Amino acid sequence: MDARITNPTIHSAAVEAIRQDAMHQRDVKIGQWFRNAYQAIMEYPRRRRVMDELSMLTDRELADIGLNRGDIGRVFQKNDERPSATVHTLPVGKAQVEVTFQSNRIAA
Repeated sequence: MDARITNPTIHSAAVEAIRQDAMHQRDVKIGQWFRNAYQAIMEYPRRRRVMDELSMLTDRELADIGLNRGDIGRVFQKNDERPSATVHTLPVGKAQVEVTFQSNRIAA
């Protein structure tokens, strides 16, 4: 089977369509980067204020809200940066049981 395109007009149109799609994707990514940068700059004072307030709490007060000192930095992580749950299916007798493990710790 010959994969060559014999009609130069079809070939040029296909190349142009690919080029246009690549340029569009590039422009979308650049716009996304600028939006993310702007949002981070605008959010920074609020984030800094909350982090300062959490840092001023005692260990007991942090424990009351389910945090420790090491968790303060992770409070503002986006969902895609947080560790995800791991689901395992374990055989128990004749049944299958799904067990979910979720960890906020990073292995060394």
